[in-house]
Amino acid sequence: MEYLDYYRILKKDKFIENMVRQELTGKKRHFQKGDRMPLEKDRILLIDRGALILCNESTFLRCFKMDDYIYAIDPQDNQIGEMALEAAEQTTLREYDAREFLNYLEQKHLLSNFFLQELGKAQKWSYRQTKRVLISAEERVISVLQELVEQFGKEIAQGIVILPKWIKIVTLAKLSGCSRNMASRSIQNLKDKDIITQENMPWQINYKALANLYN
Repeated sequence: MEYLDYYRILKKDKFIENMVRQELTGKKRHFQKGDRMPLEKDRILLIDRGALILCNESTFLRCFKMDDYIYAIDPQDNQIGEMALEAAEQTTLREYDAREFLNYLEQKHLLSNFFLQELGKAQKWSYRQTKRVLISAEERVISVLQELVEQFGKEIAQGIVILPKWIKIVTLAKLSGCSRNMASRSIQNLKDKDIITQENMPWQINYKALANLYN
């Protein structure tokens, strides 16, 4: 079997995440919605359930979902003090010592798979962030919403997904770096186009129509 074929199977089946949970001792931590924790150096976090948002003071930078890893293995000292993780909803995670975690994967001959998986996620996120610098505020809101649908959307009917209740106008504004009014206008435009098909929370979204906007 080719290496990339093997990697895709491991990724699809969440093989690394499941094995780590079963075999590697980690500290289990629980957070209520709104709780914050510092982003600590030399720690690797694995989310069991819920969602976390990487924050810089009041700015939202990035969202993480179940089975995502979060880490700051070798950051600049000034970056660590500015970064925190906020629970978007009730969240449970496992905290591992980075050295122990990486040594374990190396012993299991899975370290390269882990790095390739995380590189792919980082590359995709970096591409989106770079693209958002060049587009309008409304397009940024749509781009962030598209990303959230990919991460957190739950299909309830053919072509229709719902998002968690914590994803609101203010969430979109903070993640897209625009005003709350701009985020609100962007969402209203989607409602006018029947892309968002329910007024109340949680939003119901025609994800195919949303995906085709500004592409």
